[in-house]
Amino acid sequence: MNNKIESILVKEQSTIKDGMERITKSGLRIVLVVDENKKLVGIATDGNIRRALLSGKDFNCPIKEIMVVQPVTVKEGTPAAKILEIMLERNIQEIPIIDNQGRVVDLVLLKELKSIPLSSPDITHKEVEVVTQVLSTPYLSIGPKIKEFEKIVADYIGVKYAVAVNSGTSGLHLCVRSLDIKDDDEVITAPFSFIASANCLLFERAKPVFVDIDESTLCIDVNKIEKAITKKTKAILPVHIFGQTCQMDKIMEIAKKYNLAVIEDACEAIGGEYRDKKAGSFGDVGVFAFYPNKQITTAEGGMIVTNNEKIAKLCQSMRNQGRDEGDAWLSHSRLGYNYRMAELSAALGVVQMGRIEEMLGKRQKVAEMYNQKLGGIEAIKIPHIGPEVKMSWFVYVVKLDDKKFSRQDRDNVIEQLRAKGIGCRDYFPPIHLEPFYVKMFDYEKGSFPVTERVSNLTVALPFYNNLTEQEIKYICDNLELILNKI
Repeated sequence: MNNKIESILVKEQSTIKDGMERITKSGLRIVLVVDENKKLVGIATDGNIRRALLSGKDFNCPIKEIMVVQPVTVKEGTPAAKILEIMLERNIQEIPIIDNQGRVVDLVLLKELKSIPLSSPDITHKEVEVVTQVLSTPYLSIGPKIKEFEKIVADYIGVKYAVAVNSGTSGLHLCVRSLDIKDDDEVITAPFSFIASANCLLFERAKPVFVDIDESTLCIDVNKIEKAITKKTKAILPVHIFGQTCQMDKIMEIAKKYNLAVIEDACEAIGGEYRDKKAGSFGDVGVFAFYPNKQITTAEGGMIVTNNEKIAKLCQSMRNQGRDEGDAWLSHSRLGYNYRMAELSAALGVVQMGRIEEMLGKRQKVAEMYNQKLGGIEAIKIPHIGPEVKMSWFVYVVKLDDKKFSRQDRDNVIEQLRAKGIGCRDYFPPIHLEPFYVKMFDYEKGSFPVTERVSNLTVALPFYNNLTEQEIKYICDNLELILNKI
């Protein structure tokens, strides 16, 4: 028997005080009550002890009077997957392992057995096979899978051109360069986003001009865009946050009125729609990203989409060290970068795009299960989907009630969820309060109050295609319990 078990065994004649001392020394929240043959007869948790004392029992009360008899146990040799299933179904943190005689041989802790990650890619044998096939060809870069992947994405989005790159960030940078956005030009965007949507402007010494977000959809507030336009404004860069498409009709109307370009940051929104039109197909150019936590993945990678041939050709050239089509390998027509997507990534993307509707459906189902289990909890707000939007679920983010909770409370929630093996994080910190943005532009707290208020209270919960109903129940039950305690 291991030391962990020895430290939490108490005999039937032991007292509540004995149980408390064992719990304190072991650092666990449970003691196992056994007979003289070490056969399990019951368990007592710190909660059992606390309730007993509150009901008037004293420290010398026999622990057998407060123990749980016939506790949930599993037999020695039970597969870990089955143990996990039982623990999630019963919502228990510890489970004793017993032998054929009912003697305790081990104790399984849920936090040791289960860790629910924040995200997890959906990879099948099909993806493995196609990547293996590419490895047997001479083409590991600049091969036929790149063109195949580009065509599939272009057709899916409903645009003429698609240009594969090595990341969404690279794609955004090339979009900025292809539109000749440069020193001192201004581009309107949102401060509530992954930082790349603003950094891509700084790469060309342009200035991101932030506009606060709509508190319901978390997308840029279209009613505030016009006030931010100046003579230096060159473009609008809306971010389809968390898979929710912005109000693109109004954004395009403003862009047309002021003769501005539109770069859609659709990195989190492949498959999303606004008024039955795909995200990425509204503006002059759009970008998707395929990091492992996205709706589809190429491991690392991104895709530029456009109906503008000039933009497409410029991006094709710049991603490949500035070579134009037909240039010799060491001939470079313009400044370029090594932003190429690898052939292995493209092959992975081809298979993933073949499964995209299946995977979007899985994500929709997971989101609906979350909505059902969390929708009745007054302490939080579940994601709001804007009118005429088809959501492409990237992450599942809840917001704590700002009348009941503080940022410190939110951080406490995240810490406690992680302690229970539940991956989660704050999504997103305001870009304008990142240290180097404060230094460059003198931003301070209060500059964009809606973004800051939302950012202080959001929690991204585990979200991926194959998240099970039992896991979601475990996450939601623990979230509710933690919120009630706070």
